[in-house]
Amino acid sequence: MSKTEELTLEEQVERIRRKRQGRADYVRVRLILNTVFLILAVIGLAVYFLDDTHHLFALAIIGIGMLLKIVEFFIRFVL
Repeated sequence: MSKTEELTLEEQVERIRRKRQGRADYVRVRLILNTVFLILAVIGLAVYFLDDTHHLFALAIIGIGMLLKIVEFFIRFVL
């Protein structure tokens, strides 16, 4: 008999709920990071194409957004 067979149905359901709750915290963080990334990308592109004097500033904004996207990537696949 394996360990999962020894658990009651209620215990198995509770174990699954705890696992899902831990993942839900990461999902919220990933959602926030993705939202900020998209906002920064739009702002950066708007500044880049609408203002001819601040190209470097616009690229910095886009770069910060990309760093946030990389952090989200590692949260998704490492944690």
